[in-house]
Amino acid sequence: MSGIFGTFCNSIHTQDKNKKKLILWNNAYGRDAKQIFEKNNIQIGCCLQMLATHTTTSPILHMNSMYAAIDLLLYNREELIIKCNAPTSISDEELLLSYLTQFGMSALKDVNGDFSGVIYDENAQTLTLFRDHMGIRPLYYYADNSFMAFSTDIRGLLGLDGVDSSLNEDWIYRTLSGYFVDSVTSTEYQNIFCVSPASYITFSIKNEKISQEIHSYWQLGKKKIHYTSFELYKAKLKELVTDSIQRRLQAIPGKAGAELSGGLGVIGILIHRLGRDCVYFSWSVDPNEIPYADHDERLIIKDICKQEHIQCHYSQMKSDRSMNSLLARQMQSLGFSLDENEPPALRYAMPPYINAMALCDSCSCMHENGASVIFTGHGGDEGISHRSSPYEMFYHHEYYHFFRSMWSSTHGQKGRIFRTLKACKNQLGPKRRTLNGAFCTVFATPEFLNKNFRSHFSEKDMPALHFSYDPIRYIADGGSRNRLDNVALLGAYNNIRYIVPYLDYRVIDFAVSIPRHLYLKNSHNRFIFREAFRDIMPKSLYSVHIKEDMSAKNYPSNPNWYKEFAEMKTIVNKKLDRTFWSKYLDFAVIDQWMQKGKPSEEERDHDSFVLMNLFYCVMTQNLIEKTSEKF
Repeated sequence: MSGIFGTFCNSIHTQDKNKKKLILWNNAYGRDAKQIFEKNNIQIGCCLQMLATHTTTSPILHMNSMYAAIDLLLYNREELIIKCNAPTSISDEELLLSYLTQFGMSALKDVNGDFSGVIYDENAQTLTLFRDHMGIRPLYYYADNSFMAFSTDIRGLLGLDGVDSSLNEDWIYRTLSGYFVDSVTSTEYQNIFCVSPASYITFSIKNEKISQEIHSYWQLGKKKIHYTSFELYKAKLKELVTDSIQRRLQAIPGKAGAELSGGLGVIGILIHRLGRDCVYFSWSVDPNEIPYADHDERLIIKDICKQEHIQCHYSQMKSDRSMNSLLARQMQSLGFSLDENEPPALRYAMPPYINAMALCDSCSCMHENGASVIFTGHGGDEGISHRSSPYEMFYHHEYYHFFRSMWSSTHGQKGRIFRTLKACKNQLGPKRRTLNGAFCTVFATPEFLNKNFRSHFSEKDMPALHFSYDPIRYIADGGSRNRLDNVALLGAYNNIRYIVPYLDYRVIDFAVSIPRHLYLKNSHNRFIFREAFRDIMPKSLYSVHIKEDMSAKNYPSNPNWYKEFAEMKTIVNKKLDRTFWSKYLDFAVIDQWMQKGKPSEEERDHDSFVLMNLFYCVMTQNLIEKTSEKF
């Protein structure tokens, strides 16, 4: 695990201040060694953690005219050694650099790993950023005509001299209007971008201006896969998933960790059956604190643990958010000054990511129990455990299977032909319009946007709900990004690296390239996934249709909820810089909402969404302020 960073300018000048800030925000990604290469107009830095068996001891690599920093876990090491005719003692990072030197950047398509990196070619005077197939490892950059900078941690860029950290207005509109999904490259900041997955960007200086060329080296779902039988599809899926987990276990020594839930049980079961010592954790609250309920996913976890003779750790109702928490101690050890009176997301200067505190609980449990990695099921929903809709079959021209599915849905009903035609009409009418139209979540609070600002946007420009019928488009729209960026950052600050076997590029490519009807049969979703692993699933996991983290009726009510809610309202209102936000937010509406008393039960959810969206705005503002401070 490494934090890589640097700058590239069109003139020779010293940037000690920028260098210190880049080091500060990337320190958490690697604390074993630190090195910076500087020459004329280029800086390349790396904070290295020796996590894998074959990790380099040199943060900055040098080969011929190439200088490089690479964040890498490699899963097909033996194949690359043979291709490069390299010694078996070579480190993963040196091996990848040798491979790219021999075969070129387009050869990244055959590298199985989680990686991001930078290569400076001294002879050609070019700097190239690159990233893995699915964007497991983050890499952000800023570039204008005279200056570019890059960083594993986006916060490393925000406070740099020369970086324009203006907010991305699309992001503001989408956040408050309930659309949420970012593109695969955009961020909350107008001029800061992610390197696109499966691509590399080469920067050079022409006519005293920095120019860039973007190249893709791989395309998801480019070729459809057709086998002669369901059994062949099933066997191949099981083979790919098992191999993906096995390769990742072989790359990392020591104890592993795995998130365990009603949907992620297969990963945990396979890790155990592959003979690896593993710590299991569920985001659900401990059953000793919250009783079991109907359709409770903890009942499935209980069955998995009983079947495999393993133990699962659970989240606690009141997690440690104090200055003594693992995250707080880690940040303070890196030299950050924290204010314990601030809410955690502001105290730690968190980007507006989802489930941040739950992820910290998971990381903390793993760290305390000796695990250095967490296997997670991210990417399963859009890949091998995809939750399909009947419309998906029609959308992908699988008309026979679509009509067969509709016929199956009316089994045992009177007037079956009429009811089947009615079901078809619903799928191709209202359902189709809903899925193809702009997708707006229940979290929408557009009334808090400045009306003039809001008028510049149109619903037709917002993303559709591709999740349930076009996974390739959903991934291309950036549907997987928030989770991946989040686990990379929070994992680093908790001494944990997340492992994502369902996003092995071979697994996800197979998943999106096989016929869509394989995922839905007789109203059973995730059908091929269930069948592929039926022999290792407990019955409750195989047959689950509805699951809950816990039953709301069993969760004890908080008599002080409104006091806490009102306190958070005050914090958010006080923190919002009215000059900064006046172009985007309607403060007359915000003031009216602030003066409002305790909401009714019918209004409670909406008021919570208002607070959440305004808090997202505060978090982006806080990030700019905190990263601009002098440490």
